[in-house]
Amino acid sequence: MKPWEFDNIRRATLGKWLQRGPRAFNGIICTDSRRANEGDLFIAIKGERFDAHDFLPQVFAANVAGVLVGRELSADLLAAAGAQGVTVIQTDDTIVGLNRLAAAYRQEIRAKVIAVGGSNGKTTTKRIIHTLLGQKLRGHASPKSYNNNIGMPLTLLEVEPHHDYVVLEIGTNAPGEIAALAAVARPDVALITSIGLEHLEKLGDLAGVAREEASVAPFITAGGPLILPADGPELLQALRLVTVPRITVGFAGSGADLQATGIIETWDGCDFALNGRGSYHIGLLGRHNAGNALLALAVARRLGLTEEQIAAGLAAVRPEPQRMEKTRAGGHFVLNDSYNANPSSMAAALEMFARLPLPPAATGRVAILGDMLELGESSRMMHHEVGAAVAQLGIPVLIAIGSAMNTAADAASAAGVVVHRFATVAAAGPHVAKLLDPGAAILLKGSHSMALEKLLPALADP
Repeated sequence: MKPWEFDNIRRATLGKWLQRGPRAFNGIICTDSRRANEGDLFIAIKGERFDAHDFLPQVFAANVAGVLVGRELSADLLAAAGAQGVTVIQTDDTIVGLNRLAAAYRQEIRAKVIAVGGSNGKTTTKRIIHTLLGQKLRGHASPKSYNNNIGMPLTLLEVEPHHDYVVLEIGTNAPGEIAALAAVARPDVALITSIGLEHLEKLGDLAGVAREEASVAPFITAGGPLILPADGPELLQALRLVTVPRITVGFAGSGADLQATGIIETWDGCDFALNGRGSYHIGLLGRHNAGNALLALAVARRLGLTEEQIAAGLAAVRPEPQRMEKTRAGGHFVLNDSYNANPSSMAAALEMFARLPLPPAATGRVAILGDMLELGESSRMMHHEVGAAVAQLGIPVLIAIGSAMNTAADAASAAGVVVHRFATVAAAGPHVAKLLDPGAAILLKGSHSMALEKLLPALADP
């Protein structure tokens, strides 16, 4: 962040002075008391497990320039702040204050703001965009999946004056969250990667998901396009009253503006042409990543990259950790897609795994699947469909982990799949490698809190 005077920060956050100190803000914002340094602005956020206000004495001792707090402070704490020369600003809610600060800063940056939303593929598409644009421009992208009302504004506040662009993720768990983030980001370009069955406990159904994801559109700056898949009727319905310019992407025959044609999938990545012309390679598995590449390609064209720069950028892309990440474990070939899962991403992963040509030394396919969470009343039906899909796709072995995945195990077993069940990753660890033939090709996928990636050491050392 470009260093601001504390007068500007107070006005932006709608805060009030509790203490004014002499230290100058260095432009670095911190929310972790363990990482607070001299000159930082520390924002005290109350989380589910910890309240950062409890660690203010340590923060003051780190010689930060200022703190943003969400409540009145005791006389002792104010005295400690004064002794260290720390400015203290109080706002009604520090998360709200953080977003107000980011919204104000957004008005001052010259960088093009690119917002990536959608049910699946946000982080991968963000990574592709960042790699492509880096062929010509200087910019920033959100680290990891920082797509909520803390991570996204923090990413926006990390933009420097010399940056040409910033790529933000915007995510949701409930209605209204996308619009709130988009109101802060005011994107010049927005993408919706896909519409799938996510967070149904609060979003209800596919139409509810589409309405939530589409709510980014009114906040796109004048002239900026919305880039979206051509094959989503629910999304098109949700956007029927929105007049923002659009660019559609899809596969051959979809009628999209940009179509991936002649797709060839290998264990090393995906090759495709654009509308029947040219040749592109991306080192990510699955035809869906050709679609993600088209989303990124549309952004790169918008920001002035040449076709040669785009092709070079796509070839340089590497997968995010735990997102269709190829690895070896104990002689097995593992596709580690354990970062998260919902019914749509699970179906896509299983289809790709079943379709993908295996490495020459691989002996067969095994799906190790964990529970998909936050599905509400749809959970049992959705897990049953996963088990049925395993059988229909011809995957011969399913290792099901978690209570909900028992329903998938029942459906797969009834259709002739060899099934092994475990309540937890810890329970599976001592046994899972013994269930596999040498050189198995394994798909590892489940919701993030299932922590299926913890099985990798067990696979490597049976």
